[in-house]
Parts: sequence; C-alpha cells; structure tokens
Amino acid sequence: MSATINKTQGYSINSPSFCALPKKYRMVSDSLVRGPHPSVTDVFKLKKEGVTQIYDFRHIDVRGLKFIERLACKFAGIDYIRMPFSYLTGKYPKKSDYEMISKSVRDNADKGGKTLFHCKSGTHRTALMSAFYAITEGKPVKDCITADGRYPEKVDKVIREQVLDTNFFSRNRVDTTTKNPLKRMKNIYNNRVEKATKKAFNMFVDFVSL
Repeated sequence: MSATINKTQGYSINSPSFCALPKKYRMVSDSLVRGPHPSVTDVFKLKKEGVTQIYDFRHIDVRGLKFIERLACKFAGIDYIRMPFSYLTGKYPKKSDYEMISKSVRDNADKGGKTLFHCKSGTHRTALMSAFYAITEGKPVKDCITADGRYPEKVDKVIREQVLDTNFFSRNRVDTTTKNPLKRMKNIYNNRVEKATKKAFNMFVDFVSL
C-alpha cells in the first residue's frame, strides 16, 4: 500500500445521532468517538451520549491537571484509561498496543458502551488510534487481511478519512535561519514535532500495510 494519499477536508464518518458536542467530537464508528481532551462538563455530556470508557493518550507531564479528568470520570461512572504516548520523545505505540486498545473498544461496544479516544488536541495520536480501530474494528490485522480481500482499499479509505485531514499534517518544516534566538528555538522545536509526527505516521502505515 502506498502512503502517498491525497488529503481530504475533514471527516467523512459522522453520526447524526451523536449531538452532545458536535463541534469538538466526531464519530469514528457507532462504538468510537474521537476528539480533544474533555473538560469536566464534557465528561458528563459524553456520559449522557453513551460513552462508558475513555482512553487518554496525552504524554506524561505535570501540566494539564490530568487527575481532574480521572476524578470526573469516576463520578460520571466512566472507565478512564491512561495510555501516554509522546512522538516527540520517541514513545511510539507498538502493534500490540494498537490491537489491545482496539479490542477493548469492541469489547466495550459489546456491553453497549461507546469509547472516547483523545490526546491533547484530538489530532495526531488520536487520529492514528482511531484509524487503526476503523480498519480492524477490534480484530488483529492478520484476521482482517484474511477475512477481507479489499483490505488494502479499506486501509487507504480509512487513512484518508481519519488521518489525512486538515489538522494532521498542518505543521510544516520551517527555515531555522534567523538572528532572533527565540524565534530560532521555536523553529527548531517546530521541526522536531513535524519530524516526529511524520515518523509516527510512517510507522503506522508499516503496521497496516501488506
């Protein structure tokens, strides 16, 4: 499968039945919601929409007061799972991580619940996790390849819909040549993030390619 897929505008998978937070959250399937990290109010709104499990992919740091989300989920009756990934520091998910999380979404759906995937902004890490679930729907990759002769076409379709949106590759490399030291530091950081993001995407394509 080729990774050179044209971008599309936004997502083509959405559910009119999910209306609590339409501007922030999108349906990947009937079982999976994706978006940015929720506020306390969002947590309770998501609960009303049937979300019973949340995966938080934000990396480990002292910012963001992540314990607040954990407490909100506890009071709302939502299972909160922390799976920190940081492409910038080289902490990439393994295929076993993708498959375990994807199976968890399917198992939760079998119980009648929806799952929310989120990182900080709901784009890079969330996109790859959501795409994997949309491709496999909770099954190991090898089972999808065996069961579906159109698997490569499905991979292309899902990557276009869930990954190559207007947000995922919005960060471009910039010229670090400048006399302003603060601007130079900012540009260097930008290029580190851009490189790490593309590396993560290429690793993901390797996971799901034949």
